[in-house]
Amino acid sequence: MFKFVFIFLVFLPNFLAFSQNHSAELSLQETNIEIKGDKLYKTHTYEITIYNRSGERFGTIGIPYSKLNHVSKITAYIKDSQGKLVRKLKKNEISTRSAIAGFSFYEDDFVKEFTLKHNRYPYTIVYSYQEIQDEFLYIDYFLPIINTQIPTRKAVLTVETPKSYKIAFDAQLTDDFQERLVESNKKYRWELSYKKLIKSEYHSPTIYNFLPRVIIVPESFYFDKEGSFKSWLSYGNWLYEVNQGLSFLPESEKQKIRSLIKDVDSQKEKIRILYHYLQDNTRYINVTIETGGMKPYPASYVAKNKYGDCKALTNYFKSVLDFVDIEAFYTIVYADDAIKKVNKEFPSHQFNHVILSVPFQKDTLWLDCTSDAAFNHLGTFTQNRYALIVDKNKSHFVKTPALSKQDVLETRSVKFISNQDNIVTANFENQYAGNEYESLFYYSHGVNDARKAQIIRDYYVEKGFELDKFNLTSSHRDTASMHLSYVAKAANFYKKYGNDVLIPLLPFSIADFEEPEDRKLPLQLDYPIYKVDTLEYQLLEGTEFSASSKLLENQVIANEFGEYKIEFEHQTDKIKVIKSFLLHAGYYSEEEYERFHAFLDKVEQIEVNIYITVN
Repeated sequence: MFKFVFIFLVFLPNFLAFSQNHSAELSLQETNIEIKGDKLYKTHTYEITIYNRSGERFGTIGIPYSKLNHVSKITAYIKDSQGKLVRKLKKNEISTRSAIAGFSFYEDDFVKEFTLKHNRYPYTIVYSYQEIQDEFLYIDYFLPIINTQIPTRKAVLTVETPKSYKIAFDAQLTDDFQERLVESNKKYRWELSYKKLIKSEYHSPTIYNFLPRVIIVPESFYFDKEGSFKSWLSYGNWLYEVNQGLSFLPESEKQKIRSLIKDVDSQKEKIRILYHYLQDNTRYINVTIETGGMKPYPASYVAKNKYGDCKALTNYFKSVLDFVDIEAFYTIVYADDAIKKVNKEFPSHQFNHVILSVPFQKDTLWLDCTSDAAFNHLGTFTQNRYALIVDKNKSHFVKTPALSKQDVLETRSVKFISNQDNIVTANFENQYAGNEYESLFYYSHGVNDARKAQIIRDYYVEKGFELDKFNLTSSHRDTASMHLSYVAKAANFYKKYGNDVLIPLLPFSIADFEEPEDRKLPLQLDYPIYKVDTLEYQLLEGTEFSASSKLLENQVIANEFGEYKIEFEHQTDKIKVIKSFLLHAGYYSEEEYERFHAFLDKVEQIEVNIYITVN
């Protein structure tokens, strides 16, 4: 997978007034690119102005490099508000460190790092460096943003290529574009700025949809092997060829596979057994070396070492299924909390994750080989989006399955019992699917008991209740749900008014969406939100429902955004409340958001204002 590291700078000419509210400003970024022969040369120049102590964090500069991306000619200096040189960076002030992430075992990525600082504000850091790449899939991914809450005054990208060299680009929110011939070369120039700052909002599309950027790829390239972005088919063929020769399994692994499925006839059951073997005997660790993380480690490497990244684990499990004559396909997808659309008009590497698809006559199995969760379960971060199936001369897009409302259902069955001291004991039986299943599954398997208890207490126990005890379980490893049962107590949950006692509804946990006047971005719900409650309130001996409680009426609110229902069942010594809340998946414009929010307001009014009254 590609890692794009963006380094941003700011410049101070006559824009002090503009930047009063910012700790720093990117006033100028220039990137000049030349393609000569088979090599890519990039020269970067950045200027960043620091306005106060908070902005000093932008004075620590990291320049990424690797075996495929050579960095040289690093220069840097500070100038004061009058443009006078304060001091230059010395070579011995540049340190080198590995860029290994916390989830990585080994990477051949490194960072050259230095810090420049001055004792008088404002001051400007200016630095430049050159990159040389021998092999590349991207000419550039130009996103000149220091931070979404820091403005960019001006950014310029120029690309010079031989006249016959073909490129493709995808530009968004650019201020100016020029293309011209310069002798025997072509020269492209983009100018961008970022002055209207964007803040991410709850369930908004990915913020990259709203930022200025230019993405440039070559039509033909050499990256381990010759390839092309002329079409998705040609790119799929390149990926297919890169993966060839990586499927060899040691004889000991083959014997193990045979023994696991020797008495099994069903193809799907064979896959399930082998997938469990994968889960129980390998672990995910990022390994990024050689071809920039694009080429998987061989299946034999995973069989021996019992670890790999998404590419290696997927290639290994595909090799396992190939060995038992089950056809499966290496499939690339963009995994993220928010669905990011694939630009099908721009063949390029727009993906960051690899999964395995196993087609059958009537359906397809989808296997995330990095996951310990349920068999054939695609998480909320890979569902309902386009993925590219890699197949020789047949690569094509498919849509991963969308989560239904039953796939994300959260249920609470709660029994409330009050004593004479107005202490309520509540017995919760909660079932979680979807995103909460994924979170609780991780907490169940990935953290110690003390941390698990703290998480349950802080995030899952209802507000106003003190946790007494809990139990977190999964009914079966291939069931995509988690069960949380707990006992909790609350004082003064029931409110006394004279001879009456008011029992509030236990409200649904609904996200605090922005008010319509504060919302600036569209709303994107990538999967439904569906909750169902069954609440049983036990009455104290000697009390009964008042007339107002007996008049509680069932209600339904439904529109294009969702549905809310509430029903009441009266018995002699208890009342049962059954309610449900559903938000449909969808993309809603800023204009539609006001009606969406009005629907939530109606639900909240019912949840907050209905009380069961006893005396």
